[in-house]
Parts: sequence; C-alpha cells; structure tokens
Amino acid sequence: MANSLLILGATLAAVFSLQPATAQKPAASSYMQIFYEGPGWMAGRHVLTYSPAFRGKTQELVQETDSTHQLSPNGLMMGTDASVTQTTYATVTTERGTFIPDGNGKSHLETPAERQLARQREAAQFNRAFHLIEARADLGRAVLTKALNEAAADGWEVVQLAPIGTQDGLVYLLKRRKG
Repeated sequence: MANSLLILGATLAAVFSLQPATAQKPAASSYMQIFYEGPGWMAGRHVLTYSPAFRGKTQELVQETDSTHQLSPNGLMMGTDASVTQTTYATVTTERGTFIPDGNGKSHLETPAERQLARQREAAQFNRAFHLIEARADLGRAVLTKALNEAAADGWEVVQLAPIGTQDGLVYLLKRRKG
C-alpha cells in the first residue's frame, strides 16, 4: 500500500508540475497583387503593376516593335506617318460600275483584275493587322507569365484572380507564408 501511495504521489506530482502546452500560432501570411492591364494596354505605359513592390519593381513595361506600338489604343488614336494615307480622288460606284482613281488625276472603270487585286490587298491588310494584334497580346502575356513564374519561384501562390477595368485586365492575388 505504501508503494501504491508513493507511485500515485509521484504520478500526481509529475502531472501537476507539467507546463501547459503552448498553442501553435499559424504562420503569418503576406499578400501581393499583380495587376495586368490586358492586351489593350497603352504603348509606353506599364502592362503590370505590383503592390507591394516585387523584386524592387512596382511596374513592368513591354518593349514593342513599331508595328505593335501602332496597334495600341494610343497608337491608333495618334497615328503615325506610316499609317496615314492621303487620297485625292474617291472611288465612285454607279450603274455602269466602280470608277477608281488612276494616279494621274483621272478615274477609270475598275477591271475585274483590279477588283481581285483590291480584295487581295484588303485580305493581306486584315491578316497583317490580325497578326500584329496577336503579337501584341503575346508580348503582354509573356511579361505576365514571366512575372508569375518569378513569383512562384519566390514562394508566392496565386489564391484569387479577378477581372478589372474594361480592357480584359486582371488582378492576381498572391499569398506567401512566412516561417
């Protein structure tokens, strides 16, 4: 019985002398936002904005070619010398057919070959414009992809994505755990 009391007393002493376990606090998180202006960003302006700064940068610019620069909203509004065409005589369509300027200050009836050539030129201009728009969008996506990959390499994870603005802009919310 004495041994039993001694064991019980030692057990109670051990139990009551233990320090209460401290609850572990969850690791604090930090957040960053990456604002992407979308494919319609203004030439010469940033396509990405970081909040707060990421790797010492608050904005990203895209190096564009002269061709893709012309397709930006401000390039289309301002125009360039290469995109301005002046015509002194207008094309006129009557019951007899379409009369086109001939470059000598006169007009003549458009031939089927000239009509076909005009269609080919329009198709080529459309295709060129389409490819330039696509190239411009690719430039913006490449900058965005690079930024997201760099953020992921630094331990950031995209936790939310939302549209912003009217030009297909996006905001990425990223989270990184500390500790």
